Amino acid sequence: MQNLQPTSASGPVTDEQRAYALDALNATRISLRQSLEGLTDAQLSYKPAPDRWSVAECTEHIALVERGIFGGIQKGMSYPADPARRAEVRLSDVDVIKAVRSRAVTLPAPDPFIPTGRFGSTAAALLDFEQQRDVAIAYVQAQTDDLRTHYFRHIALGWLDIYQAVLLLSAHVERHRKQIDELKSSPDFPA
Repeated sequence: MQNLQPTSASGPVTDEQRAYALDALNATRISLRQSLEGLTDAQLSYKPAPDRWSVAECTEHIALVERGIFGGIQKGMSYPADPARRAEVRLSDVDVIKAVRSRAVTLPAPDPFIPTGRFGSTAAALLDFEQQRDVAIAYVQAQTDDLRTHYFRHIALGWLDIYQAVLLLSAHVERHRKQIDELKSSPDFPA
């Protein structure tokens, strides 16, 4: 997945921006699947410390957040377009991606997104994620309304436009895919 070049966030989403978002959605789905491929139950449940998440918990969290962000995207698009609110969007597209992908700063997950084992297995959590990602991709492909004049409120980043919320979907998966890779490279990770 290539890096997004800084661009103006004024005006509707361009064909290139839509293509970038779709590529990122597809690429992060593939990279997550590859990171999980072939892991044993012991590897999926390994935790380097009691207060750290396992690969299974990361995967569940990814699925839960995917559903939550996409719900926020749909809600934001249900309101009338409001170009005047653009001033409330403080971050560029690149800043959103960098802030979310970075593992330098961690925030506690809101309660609805804390893993509890509700899917029953990592395979079921991955399947839920994959199905939701299919819905998100189809939505982005079909959406004709201006994604720049509808908004999404992020708990840490503030107001984003809906295009940025789409970028958030892929950046969030990439953040936790990195976390999974960190777990897999832990010295005590089961063989």
